[in-house]
Amino acid sequence: MSVSTDSLHQTIEGILPGLVALRHELHAHPEIRFEEHWTSDRIARFLDDIGVPYTRGHAKGTGIVATLEGGQSGKTVALRADMDALEIHEQTGVPYASTIAGRMHACGHDGHMTCLCGAIQTLAEHRERLEGSVKFIFQPAEELAAGGRFIVEEGVLDGVDGVFALHAWPTLPVGGVGLRPGWMMATADSFHITVEGRGCHGADPAAGVDPITVAAYITTALQTIVSREIDPADTGVVTVGKIAAGEATNVIPEEALIEGTLRAMEPDLFERIAESIERIAVHTASAFRASAHVRFGGARYPSLYNDEAATAFVHETAVDLFGSDRVVTLPKPCMAAEDFAFYLQRVPGAFICLGNNGDPSKPHPPLHSPHFNFNDDAIPTAVELFATLALRGARAT
Repeated sequence: MSVSTDSLHQTIEGILPGLVALRHELHAHPEIRFEEHWTSDRIARFLDDIGVPYTRGHAKGTGIVATLEGGQSGKTVALRADMDALEIHEQTGVPYASTIAGRMHACGHDGHMTCLCGAIQTLAEHRERLEGSVKFIFQPAEELAAGGRFIVEEGVLDGVDGVFALHAWPTLPVGGVGLRPGWMMATADSFHITVEGRGCHGADPAAGVDPITVAAYITTALQTIVSREIDPADTGVVTVGKIAAGEATNVIPEEALIEGTLRAMEPDLFERIAESIERIAVHTASAFRASAHVRFGGARYPSLYNDEAATAFVHETAVDLFGSDRVVTLPKPCMAAEDFAFYLQRVPGAFICLGNNGDPSKPHPPLHSPHFNFNDDAIPTAVELFATLALRGARAT
């Protein structure tokens, strides 16, 4: 059995004002990794209002998994949205801007949750057409803490035949869909280097060992890993994002801290880069009579691999819904990381890019920018695509 596109359109048009209001409400209440308590309560209230059953307490407490069960002959499809915000001070100026200082939905997760809510409400109104079951996963801690790993370890994907997620994509026009089969996003982790010197008066640097100078040399040397140690045909990134040391202008401190990120598409290359970071830090510090200790973050994200058959299924579905001019194949992988990669290690599926740029003649603020704001005009596209993937994916074969 199938449901007509016109019928879905009618449903989505009817619920769209409420979805936009929900998105603005979620945007105004951003919460970071594993602290999404208000957000979790709000999603639970939405599910209660539309009568869809769910369980709570997933992924260290704030995750929610809702389920719609249709016919017994079909398959089980899972759809996922991330919930957490970033530690950024918002500068969008919108009326529904963040009400929490230093917290912001700068990566579109407010929109992702809204689109998933819209898909749930749409499918709930067409439940009689559902031949299988659909799980809707609201996952915390996508940023930095790999919350997706906990979802997988809990067994939420047990019995699932296919899993899909989407993400706001500022470089695509609003209403567009971007796909890439195979490798799409990088393995990533953070690194933390503590440089230990010997503190002294700033007027007598020879009496100590300056960890700030050593940290500067290490930072410069780290840039040679990608440019001089890996094959130019391979793809890797080493970025120092933070250097911290000292408390006074006339004091050489005891320690300096270097923090950053390393990324690569292939696991073997990632390990080589990690080894180079440690070797360069330790030996550079030693050359300047200091010492360096390297620690990696531990919440490592694997490379994201889109199953070819699942990606082709999304492509066919999106072209049927929106036309081929709105569906593009992305030309190259992205060096960002996504913990949806853990899902795709467990179940075949695809990660989908959702166009967010309302005016392609101008650059849209990038993700993780204090000026980024999810485009409400993208909601109908996402809801229709999510709902249709669930209906088609759950069909009996």
